[in-house]
Amino acid sequence: MLPEILEKTSLVIGVGFCLLAGIGIVRMPDVYTRNQASAKAGTLGVAFVIAAVAFRFQDPITTLESLLIILFLFLTAPIASHLITRAAYNLGVPQADAAIVDDMRPDHTARTHTTDDQSDRADSP
Repeated sequence: MLPEILEKTSLVIGVGFCLLAGIGIVRMPDVYTRNQASAKAGTLGVAFVIAAVAFRFQDPITTLESLLIILFLFLTAPIASHLITRAAYNLGVPQADAAIVDDMRPDHTARTHTTDDQSDRADSP
């Protein structure tokens, strides 16, 4: 009885997170925020679905495999997400218009939210 409740609860939570990841991919304005939405919510969603599989079969081998898959997923998904975002930034993919701060830019001035070359251009006619 308890494993069935855990299975169904885990499956519903996992599908919910996967749905949020899909909505995040569609609704977010640029590649950086889309990547964050898909990586975080998608990873949690898949982990809960795999946990539901472990609860469903209740086999020691299946449970071990599920735990290893979840561990591998949590170790690799953030790294892959970071590398994809970093590659997009290095290729010059623009941020959304609402983005104010670019922490990756080396000459960024946090106090004024401008860069050194922007402040130079503002002073010139």
